[in-house]
Amino acid sequence: MIIKGKQNRYLRSQAQTMKPVVQVGRDGISDNLLKQILQLLNKDELIKVTLLQNTMVGSEQLVAALNEIDGGVAHVQTIGSKVILYKKSSKIKNRKYSLELEKI
Repeated sequence: MIIKGKQNRYLRSQAQTMKPVVQVGRDGISDNLLKQILQLLNKDELIKVTLLQNTMVGSEQLVAALNEIDGGVAHVQTIGSKVILYKKSSKIKNRKYSLELEKI
């Protein structure tokens, strides 16, 4: 999924106050972790993931693994060990950020 500049800026501003909801540790990327991230993205559309210090996974690897399963995941930003991810929800009632992005 491709996000335009103003849309990316909007998503970054919304994620600024968010707390990370998932942590990637020394186990790295597993099927359960990917399923959990996709479920959270389907529910919230925008999440923040922390890559712990002892992990060997980079943000690019995480996004690539998510896009192998579901191609709609967009990488918004990486700051240090925090990764912000966005995916338009399949359920209309869960669409909060995607409605705003359509206006931009």
